[in-house]
Amino acid sequence: MKIMTKSLLTLSPVALALLLPMSHQASAHGYISKPEARGYLCRLRENTHCGNVVYEPQSLEGQDRFPQSGPIDGHIASAGLRAFGALDDQSINRWTKRHIKTGPNEFSWRFTAAHSSRDWRYFITKTSWDPNSPLTRDQFETVPFCEYQGYNRQPPKTLTHLCNVPERTGYHVVLGVWDVADTPMSFYNVVDVMIDNDDTQKATWQDVGDIVTGRDLKVGDKVKTRVFGDSKEIPSLQTVLTINNENEGLNKNWTIALAEKINASQSWIQAGQLNENNEVKITVGRNEIFAQSNAGISSVELEFEMAPLPKPDFSVTGVSHNYLIEGDAVNFDFTVNLDANAQIQATLNKSYNSIVTKAYEVVKGQSQLSLNYPNAETGHYNLTISYITNEGVTDEKMFHLNIVNSELPEEPTPPVVEPIADVEFIFPESLARYKAGTVVLQPKNNKVYQCKPWPYNGYCVQWSQTANQYEPGVGLYWNMAWIEIK
Repeated sequence: MKIMTKSLLTLSPVALALLLPMSHQASAHGYISKPEARGYLCRLRENTHCGNVVYEPQSLEGQDRFPQSGPIDGHIASAGLRAFGALDDQSINRWTKRHIKTGPNEFSWRFTAAHSSRDWRYFITKTSWDPNSPLTRDQFETVPFCEYQGYNRQPPKTLTHLCNVPERTGYHVVLGVWDVADTPMSFYNVVDVMIDNDDTQKATWQDVGDIVTGRDLKVGDKVKTRVFGDSKEIPSLQTVLTINNENEGLNKNWTIALAEKINASQSWIQAGQLNENNEVKITVGRNEIFAQSNAGISSVELEFEMAPLPKPDFSVTGVSHNYLIEGDAVNFDFTVNLDANAQIQATLNKSYNSIVTKAYEVVKGQSQLSLNYPNAETGHYNLTISYITNEGVTDEKMFHLNIVNSELPEEPTPPVVEPIADVEFIFPESLARYKAGTVVLQPKNNKVYQCKPWPYNGYCVQWSQTANQYEPGVGLYWNMAWIEIK
């Protein structure tokens, strides 16, 4: 028995965890890259909701000699590995498909870790298979339609086999099996294919949606198809068109471009008008969306994702840090510069409560505005000044300020405070070192505070002389960051 630590280390963590109980280990890894296997299309993000295989399409390894042994029925696509179990989902519209024809086709393998090889064998689903049932041995032909010997040699990094695909039409699954020579293991890759033999005239098309006309789109807007079957959406069949310039956004242009993109990227869905030859052809004007009657598609809807409107230039000046109560009131005078017509709203808040608010209609340019606070009280406040344009664009700016009874000295000298036991710092000294559990003394009220645990500890270091909303015991939101302990 040949078990080496070096071989084990070449396995990915997922594969190692699943294969560790087995007595033999192979350092081989590989996948079918053309036409792309189901797991590899997950890696390419053309298949969705795939689980861990997006990281390891090369690791679908199970017991060898299918169909006599190997992965159990219903788990063939995942090679019987729980970590890759999402690959075992099976329905007519679950997976992205690659187009091929019957007759000669190339199947290419890419090896991330080559190994001496016994053979490569390819199986295909029967003509009577049920694409909406799990993949089992009964779904596949028992005899491979293509087989290549490995002669116990290591293959190159890429290897291509020319295989004669038997007579089929429509959706089928090809199972490629790479049998390793010196271990009892094989690699299993399923390839979802749409076999087109120039027989589209036999397809029955049904109308499942429309390309809505009558609206122009802007640069950055997107229009998406949403494809539904059996009352659920099928993301793998979605088509997305992005508008890159004004000309593309014209109704007459984007509707044609969307139809062209659908027809180029889909086979079961086509856009246009159905002619007397049972062909779907794009027309200038109204185009409908058709699906093949056996595709399991019930409807196709359009979804528009509008690009956000640019925000106009916006600035506010004239707001001070300290305001003095005069005659029981405070008046806030400020200047707004806004590059659009809009409604301005100014709101004075204290401890999460709105104290006074006022709305103003302004035109593009500079506006001198004022907000009066009658019966004013001292304390820490924030002043929020926001706008909303006629198009619905909005933004805001916030200012922290203090209202006082008399003028404050420019820089008051902090009192000398004797340290208290267990206090690590006198706020705000060594501010950058504060973390969850840090204990500080607040010299302004001679109280002790402890920094809250994650995720609130990040607020403890957010302080400056002009932005003290999280200052312990003093700031407007201090209790979001600190716990008073003494």
